[in-house]
Amino acid sequence: MSLTKQKGDVAEAYVTYLLKQKGFNVLIPWGEDNRFDLVAEKNGVFKKVQVKYVTSKNGILEVPLRSSNNYKIIHYSPKDIDIIAAYEPGTSKVYFIPLKSVSNRSSYKLRLKAAKNNQKKNVSMASNYEARFDLFER
Repeated sequence: MSLTKQKGDVAEAYVTYLLKQKGFNVLIPWGEDNRFDLVAEKNGVFKKVQVKYVTSKNGILEVPLRSSNNYKIIHYSPKDIDIIAAYEPGTSKVYFIPLKSVSNRSSYKLRLKAAKNNQKKNVSMASNYEARFDLFER
């Protein structure tokens, strides 16, 4: 098994664990040919989730909004996925990003700390997405 696959499995397992702790039912699709990794359900509301294993670099988490293999790159769309769950193993934090708010990008950057130049425009703070379980209930 490749290291990338192992990391993805760890991230999916951790996100599943957190969702189950919060009372969600978690559905895992059969096979590898789905755009989403899992479906979370609570009170009849279903959300398709793509899970990403991300590590910080220079205070930024770069979350890919696409998948790729040896043949092609597939950009995620809001019709295929509702939420990207970005798992950061160093802190064991998960950031839930609604895909409809970040479409037409290859990646989405979450800043862990304020910019040194105090820039706020076009800056997405990771804290705004941390443990946002409320996104699953609407």
